Amino acid sequence: MLTLPRKLRDEPCIAVIADMVKSRELPRSQRSEAQQRFSEFIAELNKKYKKAILARFVVTLGDEFQGLLSDARIIPDLLWDMDYKFETRVLRAGIGFGTIDTPIGKAAINIDGPALHQAREAIEVSWKKKVLGGVFLGFGEPYDPAFNGFARLLHRHRSRLKRQQRRVIEQLRESLTQSAVADLMGVSRQAVSLYAGAAGWEAYREGENGWRALLAQIPRGVSSPK
Repeated sequence: MLTLPRKLRDEPCIAVIADMVKSRELPRSQRSEAQQRFSEFIAELNKKYKKAILARFVVTLGDEFQGLLSDARIIPDLLWDMDYKFETRVLRAGIGFGTIDTPIGKAAINIDGPALHQAREAIEVSWKKKVLGGVFLGFGEPYDPAFNGFARLLHRHRSRLKRQQRRVIEQLRESLTQSAVADLMGVSRQAVSLYAGAAGWEAYREGENGWRALLAQIPRGVSSPK
């Protein structure tokens, strides 16, 4: 029996578009390597967030990718990964909410609809205003200003972290204890505590938890097509 792709005319989802900042300024010899790493990074995202992805992230323009999410709660983790798991170039992201008017397959190709349009407009805002950390559109009031506020503040916080502070927070975000982080990093628990304090870990955690609580109010889309 033939199974047709789902359509989301009535059920909203979240569209994500991201690209590498100033990637065209890379020398030709480095550009192909950057695109290869970009593809590998996207494959890692698809694997890590499989349960929350409605249509897999795919490269669309060489230095840009797009995908559809069914669960908004992973967005803080996704943006963290964009900042720290891909170091070849800075990434900017536009996140839009709405419906998709075309059939949705396993990957986010040949799709169109309000969610994607909102994401495209959001990334254009990021370009024009030089905003990093994600721009949100289409979620409505009070969510658009709240999500953008959380995104700006947390990105600002991340951008000020020193290398060891970031490493500590990265592990604490994975729910490891300070003792476990100390063992993993080969330092004392006191050192981990000092790094966490200097990094403002408690404030950052509360900020992410508050953001995630709001994101949880966004309706979840249907399951990914099998």
